[in-house]
Amino acid sequence: MRKWSKTLIFALFIISMLLPIIPFSVKAQTTIPTFTVGACGPAPIGNWDGINFAATTGDYFRYNSLEGLFELPYGAENGDYANLVPLLATNWTIHSRPNEMNAQGFMNYDGVDYMDLTLRENVTFQDGSDWNATVCKWNLDRLMYTLGSINFCLGSSVDSAVSNNRPIFWMSVKDWAPYATASWNVSKLYGPGPYTYGYLNVYPGFGYSSLYDVPYGYNRFPRFTNITILDNQQSGGTVRVYFNDWGTGPEYLGGAWVKFISMDAYKDYFDVPIMGYGDVPAFPQNNASSPFPGHLIGTGPYMYDNFTLDSGTMTRYDNWWNASAQQARGWHMLPKVAVVTFSHDTSGYNARTTALVTGDIDFAYDHSWEPLTYSDVATASNLKYIDMGQENYGEVIVLNCVDETYLRYWYDIGLNLSAYGILSSTNIKYANGSLKPTNGVDRTFRKALSYAYDYDTYLALYDGRVVRSGGCLAGTHEYYDPSVPLPDTNLTLARQTLLDDPVWGAVCTNRSLNSTSTTEDWNTVASTNPIYTFEDHYDQAHVESYQVLISSLADIGCDIDDTDDTVSGGTYPAILAGELPLLSCDGFAIKPYHNRIGDLGFLQAYYQSTGVIERTPTGAAFPYQPYTRFIADYNMVSYPYAFPYKGGSNMGFSYNATCDDLIAKLWFQNDTGNQRYYSELADWTQNYQYPMLYLGNDLTGRAVDKNWKTAWNWILVLHFDLVKYTPTAAEPIPGFSVGIVLSASLIAFLGIVYIVMRKKRYL
Repeated sequence: MRKWSKTLIFALFIISMLLPIIPFSVKAQTTIPTFTVGACGPAPIGNWDGINFAATTGDYFRYNSLEGLFELPYGAENGDYANLVPLLATNWTIHSRPNEMNAQGFMNYDGVDYMDLTLRENVTFQDGSDWNATVCKWNLDRLMYTLGSINFCLGSSVDSAVSNNRPIFWMSVKDWAPYATASWNVSKLYGPGPYTYGYLNVYPGFGYSSLYDVPYGYNRFPRFTNITILDNQQSGGTVRVYFNDWGTGPEYLGGAWVKFISMDAYKDYFDVPIMGYGDVPAFPQNNASSPFPGHLIGTGPYMYDNFTLDSGTMTRYDNWWNASAQQARGWHMLPKVAVVTFSHDTSGYNARTTALVTGDIDFAYDHSWEPLTYSDVATASNLKYIDMGQENYGEVIVLNCVDETYLRYWYDIGLNLSAYGILSSTNIKYANGSLKPTNGVDRTFRKALSYAYDYDTYLALYDGRVVRSGGCLAGTHEYYDPSVPLPDTNLTLARQTLLDDPVWGAVCTNRSLNSTSTTEDWNTVASTNPIYTFEDHYDQAHVESYQVLISSLADIGCDIDDTDDTVSGGTYPAILAGELPLLSCDGFAIKPYHNRIGDLGFLQAYYQSTGVIERTPTGAAFPYQPYTRFIADYNMVSYPYAFPYKGGSNMGFSYNATCDDLIAKLWFQNDTGNQRYYSELADWTQNYQYPMLYLGNDLTGRAVDKNWKTAWNWILVLHFDLVKYTPTAAEPIPGFSVGIVLSASLIAFLGIVYIVMRKKRYL
């Protein structure tokens, strides 16, 4: 009896001590709530099909449902192919072209002839069908076939969406033929495999049409020559992809457009672009009464459910090929994800910030194009702000360089360009029909303004959330060269630049301005008799840079004309839409896109000349008219331009042979050559041409509710498999409460007292 009593006393004592402090799990492991993302953007939200894809808020659905062969991780230092992370391909072998001298007299380096890819085994699409070599080839053939099809260049909404992507994969013979080597010459339209070549003569079954049979300069060739199956298996296999371009084929093979869809589900859509996310009647999201199988049937970690006017959801794909490995690390656990959209304006940005702070949404990016109120989210007790560094978008004020180019010719003769592809007859004139002054914003003026702009004041307006621009290249670019000078505020240099110029110097002398004039003197001239009135266009996204521009112009004796600044929409789209006089405006503010890795395509669009060179065809009578093609080569539908040559993205009309030559060489370089020519391009833009005022880059990040953890592996949008539910507040477990613990402790304590008292009675 006493032995039992001692044992009971000891047991009850231990229980009374441990019950209150035992670390019971307070997390309900089976209840993970829906993870809700807030994004800014329109509804409907664009197209997800690679054939007509354009970046939208729908990317959250696209990049979580569809996968590519490989991808660069977010932290990759450069675009070396060794940095690619395998996805639907597990490994690959690149077969190089020989380094060869080209017809322009410089070496072509690091060419890629073809690539053998081993495909991942045991991968299924979300409809249960297998991923294999046949499906891989079908997807790539579909992309090339439909992008090159004559059916999609006639002007409908489908056709225009396709034509925007066509030049990415169907390249201009005229552009590339001059750089031919002994073994690579696209003008011969060569290549292994079944593909035929030429303008709209794309895949077997397509031939020339007299309506579209245009001169040699419009011929195109496919970036991917042929896709050959080397090993066909039910799951996995091996394919060989031949490339027709010199060396960038693998980059485009792993690009944003090349995401793989179920061949079994979409077999009837081989030559049909898929539109919308359920908002297009021909492609409904509910296929109960339609043969359309549904949207975004891929191999990714989440399956698309639906999208309504302002929100959509996704469900976890449990048979994802990477599920076990990710779940072993605690990832890929979210059963449901929601995406909520807010309007793309100030009210929408503010509403999204409020939704984060109040807990209505769990995650949002902080970008310049969909900003959060940083002070609100950084101080909110329920949020954590994760800094992601400098974003690649950078604000610039484009300066019109037309005076140094052949386009000046059309100014001089007052030609109405509306019949030749420029969208408004006012584009080269003032609204009253008068031509712009002959001095315009020439190189001297652009240099002076580049050194007059008050960059420190501009940056101070953003409370530390904007850093100074890197210039032509983002400061994060793999070939950014900090040793290349970038104009900074130097009023002495800015004013002396004007005073030393024969034209501007005479204007300054007329205003009694000289090297000893004070800032007050220059400001007085600006307000009373300016040496030039700068015609500027801006919108509400660029108010800060506009405000600084006013005072900076005044510091070199100039005024500003902003009569067109109230136009609706973004500045650049408004100009391209013909709402503003593109060729005659002196400047406009935008944030052009740049990549940290592989930015050459964007630099080419922003700086390289378009195809208008000849202006006096043989036998032409005055006034001469543009020869053979549009000035800007827009996607017009009238004969013979239905298959566009290239977009007119050279924003400041900075057409220059030196710039063109540098960009051309960059397509054919090794690492050493890239560093050299990117630096030369930066020096040309920043210290000779002055085509833009390079202002600043926003600091970017993401705000996340503290109940969630997000990782970051990829360059593009958040992948939902890299989200964890980690609640910071206690969740009661069913059947468990503190009261029960305290009650048990009390019972144990009273039991001890009772036994001790009994022992005293028997002493």
